Amino acid sequence: MKKIEAIVQSGAKDAVIAAIKKIGVGGVTTHQVQGQGSQDPPLVGQYFSRDMIICVVDDPKLDEVIDAIAHVACTGTKGDGKVFVTEIVDALDICTKKRGTMDI
Repeated sequence: MKKIEAIVQSGAKDAVIAAIKKIGVGGVTTHQVQGQGSQDPPLVGQYFSRDMIICVVDDPKLDEVIDAIAHVACTGTKGDGKVFVTEIVDALDICTKKRGTMDI
């Protein structure tokens, strides 16, 4: 399993979530976030507002989900966002106590 964290412009959030759901990914989590890219000038106390979309996918769906996010979120301008992928070693459903790959 892989965790995908996509930081996108706020206006792209709903379209990105729709694209992820269309692929068959069940759950997503969103956060409103602020930050600066490494290339941005050091403006003390000034950050860009973005949305972070988090989902966990089985390995075979990884490339399809990343491609969908990039296709929908790209406007061709600086600051469209980033996608980070990390390995998920285990998962636990708190209520059922089921572990490992599951409907996440």
